Amino acid sequence: MIMFVMFIAVLVALFIGVSTACSMALISIGTYVALGEATMSNMMTLPQGMFNQVSGITLMSIPFFLLMGNFMNAGGISQDLFGFARACLGHRWGGLANAAIVSCMVMSAMSGSAAAVAAGIGMIAIAEMRKTGYEQPFSCATIAASGCLGPVIPPSITMILFASMISDPSIGVSVNDLFMGGALPGVLIGLLFIVYASYHCKKHNVGRVPSIPMWERIHYFQKAIWALLIPVIVLVAALYAALLGVFKYRKIKLKDLPHIFWATAKSSAQIMFVISTASFFQYVLLRTRIPQQAVNAIVSVFSSVGPVMIIIIIMLLIMGCFMEGTSILMITVPIFVPLAQAYDYSSQS
Repeated sequence: MIMFVMFIAVLVALFIGVSTACSMALISIGTYVALGEATMSNMMTLPQGMFNQVSGITLMSIPFFLLMGNFMNAGGISQDLFGFARACLGHRWGGLANAAIVSCMVMSAMSGSAAAVAAGIGMIAIAEMRKTGYEQPFSCATIAASGCLGPVIPPSITMILFASMISDPSIGVSVNDLFMGGALPGVLIGLLFIVYASYHCKKHNVGRVPSIPMWERIHYFQKAIWALLIPVIVLVAALYAALLGVFKYRKIKLKDLPHIFWATAKSSAQIMFVISTASFFQYVLLRTRIPQQAVNAIVSVFSSVGPVMIIIIIMLLIMGCFMEGTSILMITVPIFVPLAQAYDYSSQS
C-alpha cells in the first residue's frame, strides 16, 4: 500500500509540473516522516548520503559529455556531419531523412545525450527537409526518434546513470558492459529507421535531391573528417570539440565560452540533483522493504521471467509517452532491478 501511494504521488507531482528531483524529494520526506524515521540524527546524515551518491567516479564523465555536446552544437560541427551525410545519401529515396538519421547516430556516439543529438541535428535537418518537400510531422518525428538513439548508442549518459544507481556489487553492472550491450541494438534501430524512412518517402514520392559529383562528396568528407575523429578520441573529446569550434570552424568566440560553460554546469547540476534525490527515494524504499515485498508478490504469481518482462516493457512504454527518460529511470530501477535479480535474468540473458 505504501509503495502504491508513493508512486502515485510521484506520478501526480510530475504530471502537474513539479520537477523530477523535487517530486522524489518531497514524497520521500513525507514518507520518511510518516514512518517515524525523521529524527534529528537521521535528517542530519541525509545530505551527506545524497552527496556521496553523486561524488563517485562513475558520474565524473557526465559533465564532460554535456560540455562536448554544447561545444559541438555551438561550433557548427553537427552542420558538417549532416552536410556529409546529405552528400552521400541525399539522392536516394528518403535521402535527407536518412542523412538526418545517420547524423544522429554519429552524434550519439559522440555526446551520449538525446537532447544534444536532437538539438544539434534538428536545427539543420528539419529546415532542409521542409525545403525538399517533407511533411512537417514526418520531419520532426524523424529527428525526435533518431535523437532517442543518444541514450542507446554508447557513450550514453543514461547508461552511466543506471550503473551509478546499482550499489549492489553482486549484480555486477559495469558501464563498459552496458556500452557494449547498447552498441548493436542502437545501430540496428538506426538501420530500421532508415529502411522505414526510405519506404515512406518512396510511397509518397518525396525526399529526393539531385545527385552530386564524387569530387563534391570528397569535399564534404574533408570538412567532416575532423568531426568524425571525435569518437576516436572521446576521452579528450570535450577539449577537442572546443578547439574545432574555435580554430577550425571559427564559430565559437571568446564571449561564447561563459554561456557554454554555464549551460553545461546547469545541465550537470540538474542531473546530479535528480540523482541525489533519487538516492534518498531509494533509501526510503529500502527502509520500508517495499522492493522486497513487491518482488515476493510478483514471484509468487509468475513462475517464469517472460510475462514479467512483457509487463515491464508495457509499463515503460506507457510511462515513456508522458515522462522524461531520467524520471522513469530513477523511479523504476529500485523495483525492476531486484525483480530481474529474483528471476536471475542477467545470467539467463
